[in-house]
Amino acid sequence: MSKTENSFVSGIKIVFTDRDFRTIFISLFIIGLSVGGFMPYLAVWATNTLHATSFQAGFLFVPMSIIGLVVSFYLASLSDKWGKRKPFIIWALLIGTISRMPLAFTHSYTIALVLLAIGGFNAFSFFFALLNDFIVKKQESKSQAGTITGTVRMAFSQGYIFGPMLGALIIDHGGYTLLFLLSGLLSLATLGWVLFALKEDSMPQTSVHGSSKAPAGIPSVLIAVFVAALFIFAGDSGRSMYLPLYITDTLKQSVSIVGILFTVTSVFELVFMPLGGYFSDKIGVKRFFIIGIACQVLYFILTSLHLPLSGLIVLQVFYAFILSATMGVGMVYAQSLSPRQIGLATTAYMTAIQTSAVVSSLAMGSLVSVIPLPSTFYILAVFSVISGVMFLFMKQKSAEEMS
Repeated sequence: MSKTENSFVSGIKIVFTDRDFRTIFISLFIIGLSVGGFMPYLAVWATNTLHATSFQAGFLFVPMSIIGLVVSFYLASLSDKWGKRKPFIIWALLIGTISRMPLAFTHSYTIALVLLAIGGFNAFSFFFALLNDFIVKKQESKSQAGTITGTVRMAFSQGYIFGPMLGALIIDHGGYTLLFLLSGLLSLATLGWVLFALKEDSMPQTSVHGSSKAPAGIPSVLIAVFVAALFIFAGDSGRSMYLPLYITDTLKQSVSIVGILFTVTSVFELVFMPLGGYFSDKIGVKRFFIIGIACQVLYFILTSLHLPLSGLIVLQVFYAFILSATMGVGMVYAQSLSPRQIGLATTAYMTAIQTSAVVSSLAMGSLVSVIPLPSTFYILAVFSVISGVMFLFMKQKSAEEMS
């Protein structure tokens, strides 16, 4: 085995042999299974069950995004000061369970808006802030931060492999009622696993997180990170919301095909996530991240060309590589811009995922009834260009520079 191969394999091995990394990996796998089971079908459920318009279906994500933005930033700042993430993870998972299960029984669009808004506070960013804490604490893993982060991020993709397929089967045999119930139970299962496996003494207590050391407020660079990431994930949200409608309405395919296409992306993420992290360790986090954004621009341009189903399948493989940069490496880059406020940096980047739904739903939802649905993906390409330019001019900082 060459030195390069050994470095890559050892980075993956750390995740599965270290208790702390392994606990986060398993937690994100279950979350991926839960979210992947219902999220691709949320817009279809809204139009079929709630009789919502295409714009209303996209707007379902808006209250969830706003609540997630406001609450998550505040709690992330608290977690940086306290130096603990576990209490925030527990509450986020509990709220997710409480907000999701009632969706199984509602036929009211207004109630659905309220429930999704309550679920806006999620545990995703806190898990990755905790992951960075552990990487900092374990000195031997610092040089493999990208590989470790990519491998752990792959856990979510593994859950997402089975989630959309499982969701399609559940819809066919038990309907959306059973789908939301099982999704809520999976969130509850994650909560049980965290309570059992994530020991309090595993939580790192470094000086970086002390209340006297962490800078007050939100640095301007993190505001810029949030805005730039907002445009990246506006593209991803637009894809999640409107690609299923493109498949079912424009191409006249079944809901099962939606599950297959999203699963194709998730399957290839298993390869690209750790590889993307590894190559970012080698060529530089920022360089690899910018390459990924450029590829995202190309993806949306190609998607807008009214491609047949076979062309979309190929593009979903390509999108798996893009996600390795935007979802995995991009988060590491955001953390490197403000290393003494990891909770805020992670939340600034990850909360943009939720808030981006506002941008994409307003941009695409208002045009989908005017122009052909595939053509609206040109807007998402423009968003990616804006994001790439913004990130290109941001400067990474070391912990020493932040002192």
